[in-house]
Amino acid sequence: MKFYLLTGLVAGCLAAPQYGPVGATNENQRAPSPTCTTQYTTVWDTEYVETETQACTTAYVTKCNTVTRQQCDQVPRQRCQTVVDRQCTPFTRTVCEDSVRTVSEPYTETDCKTEYKEDCEYQWEGQGQAKVWVPIAGTCKKNPYETCNDVTRQRQRQVPHQVCRDVQDQKCVNVPRQSCRTEYEEVCVQKPEQQCTKVPQQDCNSVHKKVPKRVSRKVPKRVCGNNNNNIGEFDVETFDSADNIIDVRSRDAIKFE
Repeated sequence: MKFYLLTGLVAGCLAAPQYGPVGATNENQRAPSPTCTTQYTTVWDTEYVETETQACTTAYVTKCNTVTRQQCDQVPRQRCQTVVDRQCTPFTRTVCEDSVRTVSEPYTETDCKTEYKEDCEYQWEGQGQAKVWVPIAGTCKKNPYETCNDVTRQRQRQVPHQVCRDVQDQKCVNVPRQSCRTEYEEVCVQKPEQQCTKVPQQDCNSVHKKVPKRVSRKVPKRVCGNNNNNIGEFDVETFDSADNIIDVRSRDAIKFE
């Protein structure tokens, strides 16, 4: 708005109509010098102030901690041990014993016996073909004679022999095996677990914004006027310094928008 005002003042000065009689010189056309004073007035403007604030909201978040807890369970276990079973198998075996028995045994034995036989002196008696040996009387005597013959006889004797018989028996061996049983024992382990709770937590964000702010300042204003009329008290705002003031004719009407 202020820059438009300054531009309008310059354009108004250049385009202002010339007053006075036609053909008059510039000196005759020059208006009387106005009386100008410098006054200070308050002008308002809008400045934007950058602000940065923290916008926070409270949210509940889950916070978890790991804790260790002892957990015990009954665990089945196999308890085994080696035992010996005696296994027997029946069978038949022959048992023999030494014994003695009486047997008849044939044998040959020479059996001799004594016989008495007369031995005599003999002489021939007779004639011709009838001649024979005749014992001489008084010469005979009995002499013993052994007569032996082989005779088969039987005799008893004891001979050893084995007496055998079949008996029932069994053959046994020791057979090892595993004997197991189920036992329950308590086994405890340290087990981690999560413990969670809801805790409040501030969730903050930076809010960066521009906030309009109305500010005022004093600026110099040159007020010029003509003693013959009351047209044209013009306020000119200076933005840089008080020396930057534009002269305007007192009769030029300037419209401020």
